[in-house]
Amino acid sequence: MKTYLGIDVGSISTNLVLIDEKNQVLSSLYLRTEGNPIKAIQKGLKELKAQISKHNPNIETAGVGTTGSARYLAGVITGADLIKNEITAHAKGASYFIPDVRTIIEIGGQDSKIIILENGVVVDFAMNLICLKGDTKITTNPSYTSMPIKEIKIGQKVLTHKGRFKPVEEVYERKYQGEMIKLEISNLKKLDVTYNHPILGLKREDIKCYQSHSRNHIAICKPPGENTCKKRCKKWKNFSWEPKFIPAEKLREGDFIATPLPLENKKNGPILINYSTVRIRQLDNRTHPNFRRIDQFVFTSDLLRLLGYYLAEGCIVYTQSKLDKKIKIPYRIEFGFNINEKKYINDTIKIISQNFKNLNVRVKNLPNFHKTIIVVNSKSLGEYLSYLCGSIADRKKLSFELLNLEPKLQKEILKGFFRGDGQIRKRDKNTLGSDKKGNRYVASTVSEDLAHQLYWLLLRNKIKCTLNKRSDKTKGGKYAYLLSIHGEEVNKLEDKKIITTQKNPYKSFIYSKWIFEPIRKIKRYKFNGMVYNLKIKGDHSYIANLIGSRNCAAGTGAFLDAQANRLKIPIEKFGELALKSKNPTPIGARCTVFAESDMIHKQQIGHKIEDIVAGLCQGLARNFLSNMAKGKNIKPPIVFQGGVSENLGMRKAFEEALGEKIIIPPYNTVMGAFGVALLVKENPPQKTKFLGFEISDKDIRCTSFQCKGCPNQCEVIEARIDGKVVARWGDRCGKWSNLKYE
Repeated sequence: MKTYLGIDVGSISTNLVLIDEKNQVLSSLYLRTEGNPIKAIQKGLKELKAQISKHNPNIETAGVGTTGSARYLAGVITGADLIKNEITAHAKGASYFIPDVRTIIEIGGQDSKIIILENGVVVDFAMNLICLKGDTKITTNPSYTSMPIKEIKIGQKVLTHKGRFKPVEEVYERKYQGEMIKLEISNLKKLDVTYNHPILGLKREDIKCYQSHSRNHIAICKPPGENTCKKRCKKWKNFSWEPKFIPAEKLREGDFIATPLPLENKKNGPILINYSTVRIRQLDNRTHPNFRRIDQFVFTSDLLRLLGYYLAEGCIVYTQSKLDKKIKIPYRIEFGFNINEKKYINDTIKIISQNFKNLNVRVKNLPNFHKTIIVVNSKSLGEYLSYLCGSIADRKKLSFELLNLEPKLQKEILKGFFRGDGQIRKRDKNTLGSDKKGNRYVASTVSEDLAHQLYWLLLRNKIKCTLNKRSDKTKGGKYAYLLSIHGEEVNKLEDKKIITTQKNPYKSFIYSKWIFEPIRKIKRYKFNGMVYNLKIKGDHSYIANLIGSRNCAAGTGAFLDAQANRLKIPIEKFGELALKSKNPTPIGARCTVFAESDMIHKQQIGHKIEDIVAGLCQGLARNFLSNMAKGKNIKPPIVFQGGVSENLGMRKAFEEALGEKIIIPPYNTVMGAFGVALLVKENPPQKTKFLGFEISDKDIRCTSFQCKGCPNQCEVIEARIDGKVVARWGDRCGKWSNLKYE
């Protein structure tokens, strides 16, 4: 007997449906993806094989189709004959059971969609994809450095919009074709997102200055704590500078993006690091006599300033160990200053001499090169500096101990760094705020990790700053990262004194736990490629390219699961409980955080659980129709499918909101898999490429590499089965994807 297999792999669930030539479902499976689609597919195939062997071992699989966010991966590892998008598959499945269907509402674990049909043909649709491009940098713990979102792993801790670190619970990856929005604040602080991705910020119109005569949303009122206008109007009392998550499509140039001030890991120091705790190799008995041992490094203000000097101007010279030629050990430390920087030269010498009295400090003046070199021979000091700050210029970064100091001690590191590598710069003559004496303090480094760490240290000290990357490379072939402190903010470093006349209506400001910076430019463009999202425990947010971003799942199965778990109600009983309500409690369900806080508040003031649950269902249905379905021509028959369609409360909420009967078709939770099975049956291959159910026992691995063949530098994904390459995809030109593999 010929059969046809449909596989739907999503971020939350993986579904398999096997049909016969009469379109009868012989078997269906609903499994949790759990962040590992390959494992979920193998598990499903193994269970399906067991069912077939038990009931009808003579079954022949004549074709296989895949759909869902991981349809390409599923297609490659199974040898699928057909790969189709979710819209087509869901529409096909629903049309089979309800031929005259006009509207399909599909709510899955992590995304939602609405599909409009006419005479069985899809004429319009919308999805709530909220994702980022794979190269978006996410701020991670404990180093405050950044890594691409596509490399983030479950369990890794990331910085959230509340300025603290929380673990990643899920990583979502999917194919996306549609509009992307680019928000630009600076050349590093910019973000490419899908159009409805929630971004932490403020609308400029919400804090518009009512004393402004222009009334053009340029001038803004000052938040509490800053110098305010003497003619403060009564409306000022109603202003709120608390940021909120705003869909990217609703943001405009001039609106403010919020970035949190990191608040975790404050320690009052000083902290001692014993010599034995640092990775110091065994001392060579025959080493140079000037190698004087240092047994501890105390984090006092002057020594932290010395670390700043080292980050900017220091280097370690290594030599081979006499015991093992393969091991390099520090020979000496050198600090290189401009010959005119007498103050900083003397400060460095004084710090070393007072804190390490057994060390010999030598000074070499090189007038022809306008340099002064401070030389210190000390293996142990070199080991400490290497451990605390790194040794190679483009790999320098701060250790965990330094990042855990309280802000006022970290300010000493910043002070030394800016003294060593910073300069006061002037603006162009015709630029607003131009000052003959200069009005911005700029320091640079070729270490990307260090640049990001120092940026967060400045914010911890509530010093407004910008981080940019130069477009051209240095003489050493590296990119330089520029940290800039503007105007009177320089005074907060307590090193330089600047009086600025700058009056810029787009000026950023710090309020409470955030820095707000205006959007300079917004671009929209078409995109076709992989996008990513993260599920973060508790805070449901993460910092992407230094911008607060949310993994909002409001209106999805994942959100309902989370609320059922919080209320300690089995998700299977969630809908039944909602039907018991006689007076549903209004719940704002546009955003996960707001919905949760609203529910908690309603519980605290005594609302019944069934009323809260019913109110939540109504809020989710209302949110879906006012956002996802906005502008769509919704007509009956209306079909509701996906995991959430099992929820009786959601069914009722949609019926009340639409004033129409909601139809729940058979196999509503696995409709995507059923639909793609129908599609492959309609156009069966002469000979299936299906690799067989035995694929469940194979060793399947997926990796990626960056193609260097052209400036596109595409990320190419490679699939291997039992060590053999079976497919590559992701390249634009077909160089890798068009290759034939045995």
